[in-house]
Amino acid sequence: MARPGTVDRVSAAISVAGAVVVGGYFVVIGAQAGQPALFVAAAVAVAVFGVMARRSWRLARRAEVAAVPVPATAVVVPGAGGATSTLPDAVRVVPVLSAEGRERLDRVLDVLVGAGVLPDGVVDPDRIAASVADHGEPVTSGTVLGALDEAGPDGWDALLDHHPAEDGVPALPGAGGPRLAWLWTDQTVWVAAPSYDPAELNDLLDQPAYELWEWADGTRV
Repeated sequence: MARPGTVDRVSAAISVAGAVVVGGYFVVIGAQAGQPALFVAAAVAVAVFGVMARRSWRLARRAEVAAVPVPATAVVVPGAGGATSTLPDAVRVVPVLSAEGRERLDRVLDVLVGAGVLPDGVVDPDRIAASVADHGEPVTSGTVLGALDEAGPDGWDALLDHHPAEDGVPALPGAGGPRLAWLWTDQTVWVAAPSYDPAELNDLLDQPAYELWEWADGTRV
């Protein structure tokens, strides 16, 4: 049986190879023909293939994590069979976080609040724990924000914005405002103005390599 995420890993490897081959081709042709525009084309090709490779790697990692059994607790949902019914009509399985996952959820929320990405005193970790568990472990800022997008309280997103990842690079405000950082996941681009440098934020969050906060005005590869 193939390892979970094998297809996405192969896709990531092909994208990396494409970046090397296509980017290298434009560089060589540009150097021989003396055409600076071809160097720009090489940079664009590397950026596009890089985004594709990174997304495939994230999908592979998510498939690998999803293949690991998650502890769960069964919740009986009362049926409509009346008072004489002795058996439930349905049983719904609600995923729960491991002890490590629950600790990481608390830490991620504390760091995001401290960085000014989430408002203070709005999000109750107990109320979103099941939704975070449904996204799978390890618990990251991406899975927490995704869970909040589905089941968060009113006002949880007062300090950040988000767009579907398939829409490409979102439009950013002009100069003069706070410097913005973004986090790309396989489904969503999250944009905020953190009080920490993204590198420090990633370190505090212990973010995985496939899901990092970056300055939005930098070059994304």
